[in-house]
Amino acid sequence: MTPPSKLSAPPFIAAEDRPTRALGPLLVAAAILAALTLFRLWYVTRIELVPDEAYYWVWSKHLAASYRDKGPAVAWVIALGNWLFGNTVFGLRFFAVMFSAGTSWQLYVLARRLAGERNALWCLILANIIPLLAVGSLLMTIDILSLFCWAWGMNMFWNAIHSRKLWQWLALGLIVGLGFLAKFTNGLQLLCIVAFLCWSKPHRSLVISKFTVAMGVAFAIAILPIVWWNVQTGWIHAAALHSRSGVESSFHIRPLELLRFIGGQILVLSPFIGFGLIAAITGTCWKNHRDLQARFLLCHCLPVYAVFGFFSLNHAGKENWTAPALIAGIVVLTVFWRRLAATSPRWRWGIGAALGLACLASVVMHNTDYLHLPSKYEPLRRAQGWADFTAHVQRARTEHQASLLIGNHYSQASMMQFYLPGQPLTYLPEQPRGQNQFTLWPSYQIKEHPQALFVTDKPGDALPPSLLRDFPKCEVVDDFWSQHQGRDMTHFIIYLCHRD
Repeated sequence: MTPPSKLSAPPFIAAEDRPTRALGPLLVAAAILAALTLFRLWYVTRIELVPDEAYYWVWSKHLAASYRDKGPAVAWVIALGNWLFGNTVFGLRFFAVMFSAGTSWQLYVLARRLAGERNALWCLILANIIPLLAVGSLLMTIDILSLFCWAWGMNMFWNAIHSRKLWQWLALGLIVGLGFLAKFTNGLQLLCIVAFLCWSKPHRSLVISKFTVAMGVAFAIAILPIVWWNVQTGWIHAAALHSRSGVESSFHIRPLELLRFIGGQILVLSPFIGFGLIAAITGTCWKNHRDLQARFLLCHCLPVYAVFGFFSLNHAGKENWTAPALIAGIVVLTVFWRRLAATSPRWRWGIGAALGLACLASVVMHNTDYLHLPSKYEPLRRAQGWADFTAHVQRARTEHQASLLIGNHYSQASMMQFYLPGQPLTYLPEQPRGQNQFTLWPSYQIKEHPQALFVTDKPGDALPPSLLRDFPKCEVVDDFWSQHQGRDMTHFIIYLCHRD
């Protein structure tokens, strides 16, 4: 008998979960995804935009090779949606739902190949009940495109290392490059790919080979729009990324910032799933790090968490920055939990409760109106009160015959441009070039506008000097809280500004 100390760890994938060609689970997955997609296409017009969506929509009215904050992909996709369905909420969000469905399908295919039919079906379910992903699937942001390209890239990479066909490595580079056009985080997928090739002995010879060179060349070709735009604008992205990293002067180690980062990651997944993911990754690293599938998945999540974890020692980043790591993380968590569930009824009940709570949280996050939460605790606050906001602006616009609309932040300026009748051009006060995308477009012409409306959500702040230079006389014409379902959401002030 083999001594206990020499017993090997159980395989990452149980024998009964090995990939098969059964058609039944595939049809179930397709039915689930079709139902979710139809629901989302119906539901997206029933919630207001969040400011970033309106901001990206404004970008789509000024098509370019790139933009100050992000790559061009999100603006290009929104422009296509608007061309098909008009400048409407449905047109803006149509491709958000489509790419969300595509991401779920890519995840299902990946999990099916790496972990079998049963695990793949559970991966599909889990991906659509995690609050961050469930709510995010309704919003046209860069994350939708980023996740799709990341999942697609993982599938293509799995193909490439098994077939070793040059065209698949070229396709892989293009896919990662397309993801980079949406979100710069997708560039980390190249690091993940190299990490796996270095870790997996059978594939180590590919680290420096014609295949990786082809991938790199294809990636470089895909990101040419961003490179060209930066050459034209003086490498604005370098300054923007430096600012967003939180390391603007010097790097300081702040343990509480790292704890904020970890806590934020756990909360947006729902606590039990967040802690479960930490346990699953740790357990897989400990027991299954020799399995090819486990290494493949770990290499597509650990580098992402490591990079943002490092920067979070100085300043905690936003919770969605690590979203691409969830593609691999969901598969790791599903396999880990199903293996635990097979050992004890208690684990089955506990895991079922965790899934149920995550599902409940996602359902609640779709409509929190009936909870009547104070605005400061309202998780959907950024997407509420804008209809009332624009009603106030339109009333002031009509009453004072103001043709020029200026916001103190891109949120207000973008929302006014999308929701106001006629979708008029809006502006920000003059700022240093490169502060935001508005500073890269032509500003307003003072001679054409004797008076303007300035809308701010900073009631206590002094008016911008550049505004007072252009419009010396400013008076308050409306001071209000935007309303949603009878609740105060955000405090705004509207100024009527005169040239003389």
